[in-house]
Amino acid sequence: MWSTKDCMMLALFAGGSANIARVYSCFTRVHVVLLDKEKADNQKLLTLPDVKNVLTRGTEMQLVVGIDAPRYAALTAKTLGKTEAH
Repeated sequence: MWSTKDCMMLALFAGGSANIARVYSCFTRVHVVLLDKEKADNQKLLTLPDVKNVLTRGTEMQLVVGIDAPRYAALTAKTLGKTEAH
């Protein structure tokens, strides 16, 4: 289970909150749209609780976390003040 601290660490590992355009989820992944994907550190993102893999497609990072993805995405969006798309 993620805490607000984990959400802040996600932002740090993704290149800072200012580098995150929005956060949303599908059934098993937290999707994070980045402004500059080169600022993200995938190895550090893998240290977050429940993150099993990190995939990158264009400027979008997908954190594979399992069925808690919608809850994690909502908490991250709220914590960082980002748009959460459904």
